[in-house]
Amino acid sequence: MDWIYLSPHFDDVALSCGGLVWEQVQAGDSVSIWTICAGAPDLSHPFSPFAQALHARWGTGPASVAARRAEDITSCQVMRVAYQHLPVYDCIYRGDGGGLHYYASEEALNGPLHPEEVAGAARLTRLNAQDLPLGVRVVCPLSLGNHVDHQLTRLAAEQSGHALWYYADFPYVLRRPEQLVELEQAGWKRENFRFSAAGLKAWQDAVAAHASQISTFWADELVMRMAIAEYAAQERAVCLWQKSE
Repeated sequence: MDWIYLSPHFDDVALSCGGLVWEQVQAGDSVSIWTICAGAPDLSHPFSPFAQALHARWGTGPASVAARRAEDITSCQVMRVAYQHLPVYDCIYRGDGGGLHYYASEEALNGPLHPEEVAGAARLTRLNAQDLPLGVRVVCPLSLGNHVDHQLTRLAAEQSGHALWYYADFPYVLRRPEQLVELEQAGWKRENFRFSAAGLKAWQDAVAAHASQISTFWADELVMRMAIAEYAAQERAVCLWQKSE
């Protein structure tokens, strides 16, 4: 069985599905992660103060994308999956080219897509439609938490016409766990997958490879590992979702 997971950022599939994809590979499936917002911005254009603050917190400086790509390659090696890095910019780098940054604050990251982004989703959809092979199972984020790049990824995937599976965005799902209950009440179907202690370790190790991003959600790596173990013990943690027909 062939799977392609669409990851808005370098770490999203590792965070949300690291153990699951590792288990799928162990079962003999072919799994690939396509990171959507993996493009390197033009360093001659000034970053917003918000983007600069993130670079400082991550410890990456202006070369953030190169550093995060390297982390992702290591993470994918842990999960034993193939990967592709698409040329779309992370939302913190997107703007009108004239100095206006579309997403220049923490609040903007979890708000509505900028009107210009809808056209961007259509272009991304065409790229996906051209490149996604027939017969592959495509998995995209539910966009729980409403991060704009997760919204963009889901919108583009749904416009592509492919039959889709969905994964819950971790750790954003922890803020609104009732949303998964609401999916079931709306008739969505979920498929639970086999999960092992080795799968849990692979999940934790895959996230740990994204070292620059640990501080986004946790105090340190140990707290992250504990949080993933706690989440993995939940009934709906290792599953994928499909819309009701």
